[in-house]
Amino acid sequence: MKILITQIIFIFATCLLSTSSFAQCDSEDSVPIDNSSFENWVDEGNYEDPAGDFWDTANRTVDLAPILLNANVTKDTDAHTGTYSAKLVTSNWFGLITSATVFSGSFEPNQTNPTESVKFGKPFTDTPDNFRVWYKYFPVENDSAEIYTYLTRWDGSNTVNVAEAYTKVYTQQGEWTELDIPFTYLSTEAPDSITMVFASSSRGDIFQGQVGNTLYIDDPELYYCITGISQPMMSEVSAKIYPNPVSNGDINIELSEQVNGIISIFSNDGRLMNRIEFDDNQLQVNIDDYALGMYRYVIYDAESTSALAAGSFVKE
Repeated sequence: MKILITQIIFIFATCLLSTSSFAQCDSEDSVPIDNSSFENWVDEGNYEDPAGDFWDTANRTVDLAPILLNANVTKDTDAHTGTYSAKLVTSNWFGLITSATVFSGSFEPNQTNPTESVKFGKPFTDTPDNFRVWYKYFPVENDSAEIYTYLTRWDGSNTVNVAEAYTKVYTQQGEWTELDIPFTYLSTEAPDSITMVFASSSRGDIFQGQVGNTLYIDDPELYYCITGISQPMMSEVSAKIYPNPVSNGDINIELSEQVNGIISIFSNDGRLMNRIEFDDNQLQVNIDDYALGMYRYVIYDAESTSALAAGSFVKE
């Protein structure tokens, strides 16, 4: 019964999202983030890191070879408010392209298994409506920066997404610019953790990017709409998905117009199954590895981050 109720909620939410994606608040109530202004930094000898228990970086890697390496996350006096911001510059560390990253969590270099160095997430139980940050961006060639926040929960065996606010930044911004991303909620369950990530190169997880790609960030914020009065922003993009239900092979999605977008596909319990960038009015997604059940997709504009279309399909 609980699964059926959740499915009904997802279908109802999908119908709402397809007609009135997000709302702009008349009034807001912020959720505190430790050292969100990046005013406080700790001198660790070979580098500085944002102070407090919330933020971390991979700067500690510099300690492995301080003569050869420089920190790729630094404090900078070019700030949106106050004295400092965080400056992130993609670097070349030990012959590998390394995205500069500020994230909620902890970092401890693991030379045997580098993927185990990063522990994402901090305890968090709120359910904010939006994620906001001020940024400046200076791209090199065709690189892009990545900014996102996931609200997650532990289901006993896996970490699953409760909500996400995600975007990539492509275009140079020489002045401080506000980026305001609404959360897309994928589950009615309460979160227990938050993962907030700022990366100077969006493909840094596979050691791709351009040395010198630079992202400045300041004043990240989570907030609620507290008045209940909003102005819906309508999307004119419609989506058709087939076959539905589907067994194996590809699911086809056709849009009413060409979109430079990102599609995220989630399982019924909020698990992120796939995220694909595309620039077309149609795309195919292979679902051979998906388990039987219901799935939900959201299509975002790649630059504005607004949700353009959403829907669901069933693998049977």
